[in-house]
Amino acid sequence: MPDISMIETYFFLLVVYSVIGWFYECIVESIRQKKIVNRGFLNGPYCPIYGFGALLDVLVLGWCKEPVMLFILSAVLTCTLEYITSVVMEKLFNARWWDYYDFKFNLNGRVCLLGALAFGTLSILLVNFIHPFFLWVTGMIQPTVFHVICLMMFLLVVMDIVITVAGFSSFDGKLKELSININNIKNNLDVKVNSSNTVEKLTAAYSKFTQSLNSQQIRLLKSFPKLRSIKYGSVSEEIKKFIFRKKNK
Repeated sequence: MPDISMIETYFFLLVVYSVIGWFYECIVESIRQKKIVNRGFLNGPYCPIYGFGALLDVLVLGWCKEPVMLFILSAVLTCTLEYITSVVMEKLFNARWWDYYDFKFNLNGRVCLLGALAFGTLSILLVNFIHPFFLWVTGMIQPTVFHVICLMMFLLVVMDIVITVAGFSSFDGKLKELSININNIKNNLDVKVNSSNTVEKLTAAYSKFTQSLNSQQIRLLKSFPKLRSIKYGSVSEEIKKFIFRKKNK
């Protein structure tokens, strides 16, 4: 039977490393986009993919003390996790959440060499310094207090997942309705494609669609600027342009 205290420790570390990953992701994207960016699929300040990646590193590669070998193996391991996560999220939500096509040496836009180098370097720090430190920290927390902390973390994360998934689940259906509406406008023989009347009708359709979005959908569109619907890609791109253009006015 699994040791409950060990399960709690790994869950606690999963959340801690997810928070560290969120800060890393926000800093990197803020530098790239030259503005403050709030990254993350969930509402809270954590990116679970980093938490799972960190735990995989310490559980699978914790035995490896040779830096070069650890760097290579961890780069492969974490990039494999990122690639699989990209595919799974695409299947679940019919959307591509990120891509690295604008980076050199990428694999199907899902992972890239620069990311592998960063993850490999961070993994050396994680296995040799960061993880031992946090193991020491968790060992210093009184057991009863630690139980309460883990329980609260678990409830908050579960609630966050439910709220996020429920909030975004209708997005694909809304895009379908918008796509049909736009096609009807463009196929109207009485209206020229580039006429001011057509532009006005399209703008009205985009505006109505934007107003129908809930807070979760708007947040995710802003958090993932490369988010693209698999079925309605061109429409999702136009919507993002419309939202960001309105925001910048």
